[in-house]
Amino acid sequence: MKPMPGKITVQDLLRTSRSWTLAGLIAMIAAAPIAGTGCGNETASGDETNSAAEGDSLAQSGEDTTTTAAEAKPKKAKEKTITVNACKVVRGELVVPVVAEGAIRARHATEILSVIAGRLDRILVKEGQTVRKGQLIARLDDREYRVSLQEARSKYLEALGRLAVDEETLDSAKATDWLKQQIEELDRMESERTITRKERMDRELALEVEAVKQGAYRNDLVKVRSGLAAARADQERAELNLEHTEIRAPFAGVISNLTLTSGERVTANQDICNLVDNLNLEADVAVLESDLAGLEVGRRALLELPALGKTLNVQVDVMSPEIDSNSRTCQLLLRFENTEGNIRPGMFVRASIAGEIYADRLLVPREAILTRDGRPLIFKIVNKRAEWVYITLGLSNDRLVEVEKILQGGPLEPGTPVVISDHLTLTHQAKVKVRRMEEITFALASKQDK
Repeated sequence: MKPMPGKITVQDLLRTSRSWTLAGLIAMIAAAPIAGTGCGNETASGDETNSAAEGDSLAQSGEDTTTTAAEAKPKKAKEKTITVNACKVVRGELVVPVVAEGAIRARHATEILSVIAGRLDRILVKEGQTVRKGQLIARLDDREYRVSLQEARSKYLEALGRLAVDEETLDSAKATDWLKQQIEELDRMESERTITRKERMDRELALEVEAVKQGAYRNDLVKVRSGLAAARADQERAELNLEHTEIRAPFAGVISNLTLTSGERVTANQDICNLVDNLNLEADVAVLESDLAGLEVGRRALLELPALGKTLNVQVDVMSPEIDSNSRTCQLLLRFENTEGNIRPGMFVRASIAGEIYADRLLVPREAILTRDGRPLIFKIVNKRAEWVYITLGLSNDRLVEVEKILQGGPLEPGTPVVISDHLTLTHQAKVKVRRMEEITFALASKQDK
């Protein structure tokens, strides 16, 4: 029997089975009527014909229409790692600083004067030159003062000759000792207020007259009578004036305000130049009286020089015993050495001085503190994951904050790393990687435990 038009015979299926997949073949057999099976339908519907055509097309293209279970299951998203900076929790001193402003000044600065009058024979320094202690700055014409010294020396020798021919040259040791004892007794009586000051002076004068009569002060009297004492004084004065013709630096420093030139005549006590010690400097700052609690000599301080962009570690060396009644401030001096030579007197400075010191506090950097729903928290790092810790804040300064109490998520021990960057959107149990572990700086504290 010939197959009816539109029917699919078994032979047709067998001829095309080589290019069909098993699943496609089964689907085709189930959907299409087979000739000779006893079905009453003599023609296939249009849908059946279309299905057969689609199946044949898929078979001819060789595509596999099956889907595995692994392909049907959705893939799990890879967990994101957040890179952060961290810092370890520490236990130590929390220092609340006192901020004060002022200026740099030289510890030693003076005007170099000419003690005597004369003509400037030579100036041996220049403006801005650094000199050492005792170095010669200028020299006056000394010829006149040398002549004066020779005259004084001659008069001294003349008086000494007159004294040599005088027979009365020996003191009476007995009279001198007696006078000394009597004066000591007068001192005791005056200290005990047995006699008044006037009575003591009258008695002492009478005792000295009596002692002279007995031979005390004989050498001194002979020297005065011969003119030796006056001649010796004149000689010493002439020697001193000759020394003053050389003007020397009283300390090491830098020459400034030098306006004179060689050949000019100067008067006594006239300015030659200024000398400023640029090595030993000090910061003069004013602290409000309300901030003086806890301040004392020896407290550490950070001295900031904005003009140079540098900060020095210094300490309080001097505290004024008085309070300025107008500004209500106390003067503090912080001394240091200008080893690099780039700090100049008059520069503006800002000092952060260790004020109140609170010992044994659990501390974290300010950057570690976050606020969520009005509650402060920090993220600690445990096994490469961030865990939130809700805390109560205590005292603080410009760098550190005290963890006063742990409310949730503890414990928090010294040495535990906490996140200090890239944590604004960080979540609990987020995976983190530490980019850099930073150290807490205790610039004003004296003790801390890591």
